[in-house]
Formats: sequence, C-alpha cells, structure tokens
Amino acid sequence: MYFTFDKININYQHFGQGEPILFLHGWGTNGTHFLDIGEKLSQKYSVYLLDLPGFGNSEEPHNAYTLDNYVTVVEKFIKELNIKDPIIIGHSFGGRIGIRYSTKFDVKKLILIDSAGIKRQTLKTKIKIYKYKLKKKIFIKTRAINKLEKLIETSGSSDYLSATPIMKKTLSNVVGVNQKHELKKIKCETLLLWGKLDTITPYKDALLIKKRIKNSGLVAFDDSQHFPYLEEPTKFKKVLLNYLKVSEE
Repeated sequence: MYFTFDKININYQHFGQGEPILFLHGWGTNGTHFLDIGEKLSQKYSVYLLDLPGFGNSEEPHNAYTLDNYVTVVEKFIKELNIKDPIIIGHSFGGRIGIRYSTKFDVKKLILIDSAGIKRQTLKTKIKIYKYKLKKKIFIKTRAINKLEKLIETSGSSDYLSATPIMKKTLSNVVGVNQKHELKKIKCETLLLWGKLDTITPYKDALLIKKRIKNSGLVAFDDSQHFPYLEEPTKFKKVLLNYLKVSEE
C-alpha cells in the first residue's frame, strides 16, 4: 500500500486490528525488518510497517530531507490513516524520529531499539574530521580537482558512501543532530531495548536516555550489537511481546 506525501509515494504494510503500533526502521533498512514480530503483534494490535522516504519501496525525496521533514512524514501518515495515540517502535534512525515526534505529538508508548540521537565524538573521530577538512582545503587551494573528487568520494561511513547524492545530503542533515536536550520533554512511557556490544549507538547512550526520560525502563541484550532483534531474536521477541501483553504462542 502507498501513502502520497510531498509528491512521493511512500510504501507501508498494515495488518491486524486493535490499538495502533507504528514501526520506524533504521537507516539503510526498511519496514520488512519487523515483519515477523509485526505479524505476531497483529494478534492484538493494528500494526503499521512504514518504509521511510528513500528506503525500501518508498521513493526518494526530491530534495534532501532533514529530521523535521521525516517527523512531518510520520505526522501526515498518522493523520491520513486516522491513527490515534500510537505506540511507536523505532530502531536507530527510526528511534531518532520517534524521539522528536514524541516531543510534539501524542504517543501512547515509545519503544527505542539502539536509538540514534546522542551525538558523541571521540578524539579519533575529531582527528579524522580535522585531516579531512585540511586535505580538502589544500586541494581546493591548489586546484587539485581529481584529488578533491577522490577525497569526497571515498570519505565517510559505509551508509554515506552507498547512498545516492540526495540521501548523502539527507544523512549529513540528520546525523549531526544532538537530541540530548529533547529527551526530558518525552512524557509517555518509554522502553529501551539495547545491545550491550553496540559500537554504533553505544550502551552508554541507553543509560543517558534512561536517565533523562522520567518514565522509562531499559532491557539490555548482552550478546547483541546494533540489531538485537536479529542477533537475539528469541529474547527480543519474548521481551517485546511480554511488555505489550501479547501471547508468545
């Protein structure tokens, strides 16, 4: 099924009846990552799996998006489908969207899985950025166009390097946003599900988020990195179904 917004077609799946649950996937993935757990939850809930613009079967935005653009997409989707007070489950980038959405609109519960949103820079990262900027400045000054193009093409994370030009700019727009000060604005009940071995959004981010969101709880996955729902699927399913009071059978 498709929902049209900003002249782009946005894909989603919907199944089940009951209170609404909206899944927001991470960067580089899509709604099908949660198909299995979504079908289980549909015993009791009305489940929506959304492909965010630029991912899955949804079209790319025509211009680079910001975090607020993605929040607006979610807002319009919820309004268009007449969804009331949803439970939002967001992984990584989807968690980032869920955090900001929850500070602006009514959400019954928020579930964050290894969520992005806390900006940290190690000394190693700062040195890497400094070297990149220095080389870029030198290549521009000396008009070394080939070297400049190669530097730009080969610098950045794997997500950045594999993205289209519009999504590269979109990633640049959202990755630097520090949402630390937004967390205290979240009033809904919040559950954090986090891989203890995560190196992308480290476990210390979970501890900080829990401290700042008053009505929150945390479940750690000792053997997981950034994708506990894939790395420890049995435990993940058990925890989530128990929290949402859905039978495991």
